[in-house]
Amino acid sequence: MNFETVAARGGRDVPSASRPLTPPIYQTNVYAFEDMEAVESVWEHKRPGFVYGRYGTANHTMLEDLVAALEGAEAAVACASGMGATTALLLGLCEGGDHLIAARDLYGSTAAFLKEDARRLGVETEFVDATDPGRILGALRPRTRAVFVEALSNPLLRLVDLPAVAPELARRGVELIVDSSLASPAVFRPIEHGATVVLHSLTKFISGHGDVTGGMVLGRAETAARVRAAMIRAGANLGPFDAWLATRGARTLAVRLERQCATACRLAGFLEGQGSVARVYYPGLPSHPQHAPARRLMPRRQGAMLAFDLRGGAGAVERFMARTRLLEFAPSFGDVATTWTYPARTSHRGVAEEEQAAMGIGPGLVRVSVGLEDPDDLIADLTVGLG
Repeated sequence: MNFETVAARGGRDVPSASRPLTPPIYQTNVYAFEDMEAVESVWEHKRPGFVYGRYGTANHTMLEDLVAALEGAEAAVACASGMGATTALLLGLCEGGDHLIAARDLYGSTAAFLKEDARRLGVETEFVDATDPGRILGALRPRTRAVFVEALSNPLLRLVDLPAVAPELARRGVELIVDSSLASPAVFRPIEHGATVVLHSLTKFISGHGDVTGGMVLGRAETAARVRAAMIRAGANLGPFDAWLATRGARTLAVRLERQCATACRLAGFLEGQGSVARVYYPGLPSHPQHAPARRLMPRRQGAMLAFDLRGGAGAVERFMARTRLLEFAPSFGDVATTWTYPARTSHRGVAEEEQAAMGIGPGLVRVSVGLEDPDDLIADLTVGLG
């Protein structure tokens, strides 16, 4: 071969009698075939294989199979972000004229998507207090397609009693969608309690290291196929390197969450005894209004997230930010580092103050994502921050 051909076609595969213990990154956007029979068999899903990056690579399949096994789902679809997963799910599941019921304290971007984008597509959403099963069941209509809730709400860690609503929803053929990003399957597996679809922001606990943006939809194989088709058409596909990173992170999910949840419970107990703290929100505390269902649904651990109200409102939050050194302000969660954020100005930006107040989000509310640091160091930093 001439020089130009060698440069263009060389440096590809190296024969080996062994295989890598850690799977490689399949950093390719297209796959080559040896004959038309192979092309047709892969396109028609008669043989395993890959075609084009937007349709997925081996890295995507490994990630999807792993998280589906962790959640107890038939199938999964990896997407470019949590909101990409939400978009693909709604495009694959709903049509004009459908009615949705959603928790009124859903993640802000999800609520905005349902209020604005889904409405323009002819899908109407009714927001209810999802902590009351009667409110959910009372809002059902003949055209209700799905109920959309969170396993643990952001930022007040509220729960939905899934077993109290799942049987009636199943009887009516209504999908029960649970965004379990704040919990992760190491804390809670919604499908075991009646959910039919589970959403995750892979960005958070599943990847766990603050270096991935991704999302995932999990559920029945039929649902996953519809979501995958919508994801492909919308171009909401996850990159192979992010899929590889998320898979690497998911393998340590159990040990990370065991430590993070234990520390979160200890910090919540510490904060509850501080005079500058008006209230602590953590499902593992007996003072949490839903402590009983939390222990029933999440008996082993109650999550690595907590929130607390500072006496003194916004001014107290500003002083807290100026004093802390170990806890850093970062508007996300699920990292190995402990971070905090201010819900009134981040996740619920754009929501009117009176609407925030109705949801329980006040000017002194601080949300904490607990990491892997020594608990004593975190308590020392909180002590300084609280003054």
